Amino acid sequence: MAVKLELKKRRTQGNVTLSLEWIKAIINRGDAANQLLSQVKGMVDGSIGVHDKKWLTEIINWAPQGGLPLTETAKWFKLAKRVADLDEEEEGFFTLSDYQVTLVWSRLIDPEYKVTGLPSAFVEFIMGFQQASGRHFPEEEPDEVKGSEEGSDEIEETD
Repeated sequence: MAVKLELKKRRTQGNVTLSLEWIKAIINRGDAANQLLSQVKGMVDGSIGVHDKKWLTEIINWAPQGGLPLTETAKWFKLAKRVADLDEEEEGFFTLSDYQVTLVWSRLIDPEYKVTGLPSAFVEFIMGFQQASGRHFPEEEPDEVKGSEEGSDEIEETD
């Protein structure tokens, strides 16, 4: 059965570090200063984010050190083309066939597929993929047992 995966722009979190000299140079260029300010405002208000196309593209294009035979990558061609054609400004549902879901999942659980960080937008995308596909990592924290006390996202003050 096909899976409808919701693709969207996800707000990014983190810090932006800029040198004072670089900022001065941008300000002195006039119009470039407006572009920089527009980009920073977009990151602050959430209108600029990371589209899920980025994560799908990274998963599809990954190859272990030393690469893969072209014949091994051929099974990714149709999905790679469809993802490459996505508009990063549009949000909505992207249909994956059972075969494509299996391809993506097999890549995610490949012991050679390693990550060097967990940006919140990537984590949200993976969790959305898991929810849509019904697949979960065996090492993942289990869902809360019904009736148990759920954790809070708020920080409690200490006495």
